[in-house]
Amino acid sequence: MLMERVKEGDTEALEQLIMRWRSRAEAYAAGILRDPHLAEDCVQEAFARLYAARKEYNPQYAFSTYLYVILRRICISELRRLRRSPKLIKTEELSEWPVDSAEAEYLTRWERGSRLMQLAALSEPERRLLLGQALSGKPLKSSRRKHA
Repeated sequence: MLMERVKEGDTEALEQLIMRWRSRAEAYAAGILRDPHLAEDCVQEAFARLYAARKEYNPQYAFSTYLYVILRRICISELRRLRRSPKLIKTEELSEWPVDSAEAEYLTRWERGSRLMQLAALSEPERRLLLGQALSGKPLKSSRRKHA
């Protein structure tokens, strides 16, 4: 049995277990988490914990039961963590990639400050027009023609 070999420290047996059970474990975790990337991370964590606690494995129980209990606990912990922390914007939803240097961060802040100064220089009717355009979602050119 593979888990008996893993219990003795055989890493090749661990690799075989991972290859055999990873896809099923990822499907199980994705069903709980509704996020395949997070499920993959949880499965990796489950196999790491399984190996760390390999000496405590009881061969009286099926390996699948052992794996799924560990994985379910990790998934539940992850769901609790997600509930406690604010929801972050996914990378795909970002319009720009995060800045990769202090200089780029400075330039981004400078551009933002420059835009704020330009907005402050607008007259009240111009600000209202710009706000209305932003709220309507229409291109600025169509709003400008209408109010010119």
